[in-house]
Amino acid sequence: MNEFDRYAVHTLRVKHYLRYGDDFMIFTDDHDTAVECREHSEAFLDEKLSLHLHSRNDVIFPCKKGAKFLGCMLYSHKRYLQKRIWNRSLGRVNRHNIASYNGLIHAHEDRDSVRYFDWHIFNVFNE
Repeated sequence: MNEFDRYAVHTLRVKHYLRYGDDFMIFTDDHDTAVECREHSEAFLDEKLSLHLHSRNDVIFPCKKGAKFLGCMLYSHKRYLQKRIWNRSLGRVNRHNIASYNGLIHAHEDRDSVRYFDWHIFNVFNE
């Protein structure tokens, strides 16, 4: 997928591009550009990497309401963990995995949520 990263950034010249593993999102300013990027991306993936886009995940939509990507809700000005990921993190955190969940929460949540999580961790350690 490194080849596709280079293609998206240097050839398609998209402003914003996210990828994790084989999941990716391309952000454009208008619908026509998004359709054009999809067509070029699909051709590149098929010809160069022998990969195909899954029809269920191959969608174009306005991001005003947020976009779900890898357990996060992404907005133009912020990002949050999805509620089920947040609740799962609170329920599963313990002494053995605290560093992993702490990094997740601190990377994706606002200050108040981080404070709440830190308080929750304090209670886990004092049990």
